[in-house]
Amino acid sequence: MTTLDFHIATPRRAAMDRSTLAAALTAIALVVLMGIPALMAPTSEIPATGWHGNAATSVSLR
Repeated sequence: MTTLDFHIATPRRAAMDRSTLAAALTAIALVVLMGIPALMAPTSEIPATGWHGNAATSVSLR
């Protein structure tokens, strides 16, 4: 024998899922660990006219 329950409970959820929270914390950690040191790096001592891209070492050795 079964009974019909008319009082349906509303599902309880957190405001944010754990995966969303983990992704947000990971993004913040990456910005702090990689972005801030990159912004605080000293300026380049090589003049912009002397930059030859990734081929600079192979060009200077020839």
